[in-house]
Parts: sequence; C-alpha cells; structure tokens
Amino acid sequence: MENDKQQKVTQLETEIKRLEKEKVQIQEDCLHKETKVRFAEGTNTMKLYCKFCNKEVGYPNQDQINEFLG
Repeated sequence: MENDKQQKVTQLETEIKRLEKEKVQIQEDCLHKETKVRFAEGTNTMKLYCKFCNKEVGYPNQDQINEFLG
C-alpha cells in the first residue's frame, strides 16, 4: 500500500517535470505580442504577463495599471 503511494507520487512528480519543460518551451517560442496585467500569484503586486503563454514579462506602466483598475 505505501509502495503504491510512493510509486504514484514519483509518477506524478515525473509528469509535473515533463509538463513544466513543455510550458517553458512554449513560453520561449512565444513572441509575447499582447500582454495583460494581473496580480502575481499570492501577492498584491501587479505584473505584466503575455496574453498567450502567461509568462511574466515585466511590470505594467501607469496607463496599464489605470486600465486594469478601470
């Protein structure tokens, strides 16, 4: 029973690593042509993210902040 859990956790960790690599590759290939403002996860800091690949690309300027806060 414990061995099954350990095997499942190892399998999940392997899959997470594979998916993270795939995500990084997609983000590296993306041109980041459009961006969106949102709060960084778990913080109250606004950051700029690519609309397509969701990669953090910087900080919003004042106009972007004002538009986001609407």
